[in-house]
Amino acid sequence: MTGLDPTTLVVTGLSGTGKTVTVLAALDRAGVRDSVVRIVRACSPKPYAQRLAGGPRVDLSDLVISAGPDHELDAARLLDVVTAGIAASGAADGVLFIDDLEDLSPRRSSWLQQLGDLAYERGWRVIAAARCVPEGVLPDDVEVLALGPLDEPALCQVLDTTLELPVAVDVASRLRWWSAGNPRLATELAEGLTAAQLRGDREWTAPEQVGPAGRRAYQVLLDGLDATEMSALAELWVDPWDPAVPGVMPHADGGSSSVADLAAVRMQQLATAHPLLPRLCREQLRGSSRAEVPAGSHEAAGPAGMVEAILDGLHLEDLAGLPPAGVTPRATAGVVGVALLTGTSWVHADTGARFLNMIDPAWTDHLWWRDPTDLPEAARTAGARVAAALIYLETTGRLDDPARFRADLEALALGPDPHWVGLCIRVRGHLLLGDAVAGRKLLEDPSAKSSGRTIAEVVARDLAAAMLAMTEGRPAGVRAHLMHATELRPGIEHWLPVRGMHAAASAMLDGQVPTSDLIPTGAWSTRALGEFALDLGAARLAVGHIMTAAELLTIGVERCAWPYRGRAQARADMIEAAVAAEGATGARALRLIDPPVTPDERVDGNAAAAHLRMQAILRGSDRDPVSADDWLPTSVLSVSPWQRMRSLVAYGRHCLARNDRRTSARALREARSLASLAGAPGWCVGIDALLVADAPARVGWNRLNDEERVFVRLALQGWTNAQIAAAVYVSVRTVANRLRQIYALLGVRDRRDLVVHAETDPPGWLKDHA
Repeated sequence: MTGLDPTTLVVTGLSGTGKTVTVLAALDRAGVRDSVVRIVRACSPKPYAQRLAGGPRVDLSDLVISAGPDHELDAARLLDVVTAGIAASGAADGVLFIDDLEDLSPRRSSWLQQLGDLAYERGWRVIAAARCVPEGVLPDDVEVLALGPLDEPALCQVLDTTLELPVAVDVASRLRWWSAGNPRLATELAEGLTAAQLRGDREWTAPEQVGPAGRRAYQVLLDGLDATEMSALAELWVDPWDPAVPGVMPHADGGSSSVADLAAVRMQQLATAHPLLPRLCREQLRGSSRAEVPAGSHEAAGPAGMVEAILDGLHLEDLAGLPPAGVTPRATAGVVGVALLTGTSWVHADTGARFLNMIDPAWTDHLWWRDPTDLPEAARTAGARVAAALIYLETTGRLDDPARFRADLEALALGPDPHWVGLCIRVRGHLLLGDAVAGRKLLEDPSAKSSGRTIAEVVARDLAAAMLAMTEGRPAGVRAHLMHATELRPGIEHWLPVRGMHAAASAMLDGQVPTSDLIPTGAWSTRALGEFALDLGAARLAVGHIMTAAELLTIGVERCAWPYRGRAQARADMIEAAVAAEGATGARALRLIDPPVTPDERVDGNAAAAHLRMQAILRGSDRDPVSADDWLPTSVLSVSPWQRMRSLVAYGRHCLARNDRRTSARALREARSLASLAGAPGWCVGIDALLVADAPARVGWNRLNDEERVFVRLALQGWTNAQIAAAVYVSVRTVANRLRQIYALLGVRDRRDLVVHAETDPPGWLKDHA
């Protein structure tokens, strides 16, 4: 790369864009690290040189031939020092990296060209890093590489590595905007934020001041501005994410069509390309390191506007707990919606009752629809009743009139353009009624526009999709949706509904045992606690921890009789675990399955299969073995492979309890194959535990030492005790005693049993010597 190419390369970019890191990484990838010499502080009175591969620093102060501001080095002597004393002996085809040339003035450009010509004569190539290269300064044989801003994924990677904290997607987007993609500036801004602000739990939209890295980066731009331009830029400081302020948003062309004056256009282009520059102009004009906080923030919109903005962005740490009601109907709907979404209990014990007393379409409309004007009266009335039923369910775990609730959920479809927080709550409503098909239709509705959605809405849609995937036995879908939501707002991983689904998905996918079964204390609703226990119980059931699963599932059904996975599936899991743990269903479990699941709750094929599995378990625990047709009836259609696998596991466990090992092994092996095909390989952990229990006791062949194996091999070949005694040079009595000890070690009664076990389960060492 160096010997035949005379071109000098200049890498340019503002301070903090990573010029040095980029050059060094490229040289490393090119495999020329050993032949690189780096000149540091070339424009200072104290420059020095050092090999990139390591070694002592070499002071170059005596090579400075200019006492002016450029501090020019003697090019010829510099190359003599580099090739003779710093580079590896006999080095040729090396690279001389001139770091931090600052601004490439005409004089420095001429010096760089001279250095490049001299270096080429000695088989070296020159690479330089400079902040700024004015037009027309460099000759044609100097190649310029201008480093552009980092894109959002690359900047996120830099921030994650530097901060070792998860950064919310929208916060990373804002950090990129304010830093103009400059990694050093973005890191400086991020280091000034709290962990809650980085996660998005607290609001952050704009920096209050420019840090030292920002001042260094923009100094060259500031030096090129006159007082009029600086004043114009100072007035362009805005918060582009504040809806109350008509700010300067990032445009592809870097400009604004609303400004006619060319000078103003230039200033606005500069402010858009470098958003921190207006703030820096303000600081410099005011002679202060900390300028005023810009006007026009959410506080100007009043308490209601502030609450709405906090809830829409899920900046929940900005609230001292969820307030009992907002000042406006939309704020009230936001409070209720976020509480139902997160599983957070009401701040005061009587708040749920007070919300029930103030149910009114004036605010419940805003829970379900983005624009509730001109709604059909039937939809408005149904929306109020659904909100009341869900608030009651949140605090009690009960649903008193499921038929009315089902009808009201269907009536909500009459309203257009649903609010996605309300959409998530509606999907959960359909799921708890056992109607996964209706929940899927809501999520797949093409009429629900995706533009202009708040962060709370995007997170809510992902949670709804995760609940549906869990109900349908698709743990990979659960994980994908939760991962997307957590990237957008990392703080949601602490929500109880998210933690429960994570634990269940990890068990179904990876066979991972939940790290803790303790239901955490905190401000969680009765419904959220019940669903969390049920998810943990399902996770334990998958990995074969039956006793713990039975306890957790029973607690879950007691707390929330109507969980998001529906009564059919939740109670089927509970009965399966209870019977497997105790051998019979206790009165407590029987009490929890009353009242029965209605036919409306098992229209979905998976819910129907789960209900039939529960019925078969209950019948099988009281009388003779139940036939396979009771567990897997051909009349049930649309059963997923995952639900069939569940029925086969329960059937295999049932047969194993009655010593029907052949049928049990057949069912469990089929279930194991289905677990992998259905995308729930973690269930193989629990299935394998049953298969091990189902297998007959194996002969401990490997417990025998070499001498004992000789006795066994001869006995299996039909040799008598006398023949064995003659072959191994011992007495016949010794052979009889040794064989008796071998029988005891192997758990067999006599030589006939030894032959039978060797035929059904021959030891490997016997085959090797056959």
